Amino acid sequence: MLWFFLLLAALHNKYFYRLPSCGRALQHLIITPQKKNVTTINNYYELCNILFAVITNTMRIVLNLFCIALLATFSFNSFSQSQKPSIGITPGWVTKNAINYQQTGLEKDAIDGLIDLNYEMQIQLQDQSEYVSRSIKILSDAGVQNGSEISVHFEPTYQQLIYHTIQVRRGKQIINQLKLSKIKTIQQEENLNNFLYNGNLNAVLFLEDVRKGDIIEYSYTIKGYNPIFKNKYTEVLSTSFSSALYSLYYKILVPAGRKINIQNKNETLKPEISNSGKQTVYEWRKTNLSPIVTQDFTPYWYSAFGEIQISEFNTWKEVNDWALQLFPYKKDFSSSLKAKIAEINTNYTTAEAKARAAIGFVQDEIRYMGLEIGVNSHKPANPNKVFNQRFGDCKEKSYLLCCMLSAMGIKAEPVLINTTAKKEIFSWLPAATSFNHLTVKITIDNLSYWIDPTISHQRGSIKNLYYPDYAAGLVISDTTTTLSPIVFKHEGYESVRELFSVSKMEGAGTLEVTTEFKGYAADQVRENFQNYSIAEQKINYQKFYAAYYESIKIDSLSVKDNDSTGIFTVKEFYTIPDFWTIDKGKIKKFNFSPFVITANLRSPKEKNRKMPIRLAYPLFITEEIIIDLPSEWSVTENEVSLKSSSCEYNAKFFGSGNRVYLKTDYENFKDYVSVEEAPTYFANIKEFDKTEGYELTYKNTNTISSTSNEPSLKSSLANILITIFVLALLLGAFVWWTQRK
Repeated sequence: MLWFFLLLAALHNKYFYRLPSCGRALQHLIITPQKKNVTTINNYYELCNILFAVITNTMRIVLNLFCIALLATFSFNSFSQSQKPSIGITPGWVTKNAINYQQTGLEKDAIDGLIDLNYEMQIQLQDQSEYVSRSIKILSDAGVQNGSEISVHFEPTYQQLIYHTIQVRRGKQIINQLKLSKIKTIQQEENLNNFLYNGNLNAVLFLEDVRKGDIIEYSYTIKGYNPIFKNKYTEVLSTSFSSALYSLYYKILVPAGRKINIQNKNETLKPEISNSGKQTVYEWRKTNLSPIVTQDFTPYWYSAFGEIQISEFNTWKEVNDWALQLFPYKKDFSSSLKAKIAEINTNYTTAEAKARAAIGFVQDEIRYMGLEIGVNSHKPANPNKVFNQRFGDCKEKSYLLCCMLSAMGIKAEPVLINTTAKKEIFSWLPAATSFNHLTVKITIDNLSYWIDPTISHQRGSIKNLYYPDYAAGLVISDTTTTLSPIVFKHEGYESVRELFSVSKMEGAGTLEVTTEFKGYAADQVRENFQNYSIAEQKINYQKFYAAYYESIKIDSLSVKDNDSTGIFTVKEFYTIPDFWTIDKGKIKKFNFSPFVITANLRSPKEKNRKMPIRLAYPLFITEEIIIDLPSEWSVTENEVSLKSSSCEYNAKFFGSGNRVYLKTDYENFKDYVSVEEAPTYFANIKEFDKTEGYELTYKNTNTISSTSNEPSLKSSLANILITIFVLALLLGAFVWWTQRK
């Protein structure tokens, strides 16, 4: 593209200036009266010369423009080619390891019909190169299907993909399948559903003629690191996987003058350290890796896999100093952004009110979308641009909020967060790649407020805004030297009141549900109602209760949002045409339970726990069920209380006149159940299953009882057995009568 502009400028200086002068001469010849014949003839000659010059220059211009177009096309194609993979020889610094193709013993642990014989990653820091080699053995037809595609991921703005080998080994035969014409480069945005665009490419090759027993081998090098990290290297090397692997090899070449820090997690393997010229060589070798099987419902921060952490950062202060350059203090705001800041300053008097207004604007008016290409993976766009385009990702929304508040004289600092690792990050090596999110810390009158600008439609004062349990963060400031613990505070809850009404012992009944949400719960349900219409929500709400009452129909659904308290209220009205169920043709029954609490309880299938259990946190639900009956009912009062160090459930049912009550509450105290606590947790779940179902029965007297599913199941089986016995007697009698006749 540079050649295009240079040639365009040169052609303009050489040819384009002639057009105006030729035009002026032609205009002068036509308009000026001619008094003498000689002059006229000379002018005709001049006209011809001018016309010839115009035609000649025009042709030259067209020709040069054609050349420019060709050059531009060539330049564009060259630029496009740089985004496509190429073929090259294996770098000389790569260690070549022998592969045992005959090894067996791990096939029993193979998944997807294939097994990895060898995996290598070798890294040359000086050249910013990463060499990868892999050998896969196809064990079955499923392996042919699952292993016949080679996909390599790279970032085209700063990386180059170079293939060395792609081949199929079939006995002693080696079949080369490295053909660039068959490699398709596609842009596959994995985070598109999260409104994030990173421009990454996948080079995909669909192998031909792959058979059971084949060994697929390929190797490649990716050159180039993201320049945003200022040539500071960080990496996490996995040493255990969910699938079996025969041989694993890592190597890192560190040039003189550079130092890497190494730390293991769930791993005892140490590197072999040697010198090669002016480089230090670190090597790790591991063989016969059995797969790690993860149990269901483990916390997101928990990992049973072994890993080796690598980082050139020595302290969290170094990470902070790197991040400071990404979020400089801004003063040069656009006129539109200045106007918005002035508007908030004018309309609000206190710092809390101004901060709350700015938070609401960034959360609700700047939609979430990120163009995280190249250095923009970590570097935010200019706040003026984000304000004008009205969209940005977490770092851009947070940076904009910090700039707006700073302009109002309110202290605001960006905070780097890891949303999944949470408190685990305290045990990690310092690294710029340790974070996946950015939030804001606001300080007013020596009080700290933690704000997440990516949460939309929060309501209430700044003191009551919900901030997720991120546990730890790196506050980007001039004085930061380490990670900061973030104390989790929440006053959120979900309070449900379900009122069943039935006026007689036959026909329909009604259900009125009033649910009050606050804090984290209000944020979630408010977001749902922003994204889906009332009509769509009515369908979802009806489906919930239809799981218990098949004939139920929703009549209306309404919401109320209190901006000052942040409380969000939902009201639902239902008709239940078949309120009573008939048992044995005489006994009328109505079943109920704490529906919302039951839906939020988590009971993993794997009871013998070697790993913790993930719990929804925060979670606090109160649920009250009231049943208005046609007449007074006799009730046996009872209470249930199930408690552990991770959660608690309480229930109380009683009656008063023609009303029956069931009051329950459930709360999770943390986001996991430890391995040691698991037996108690499962015992409580089992007890809950026995006591959570309640049944109203109507015979000659009105009664209410708490029942488990087991007695009703036994009763049903008994009825079935009796029916079968009676039918068998009738069939026997019929056969006897036929034979007798």
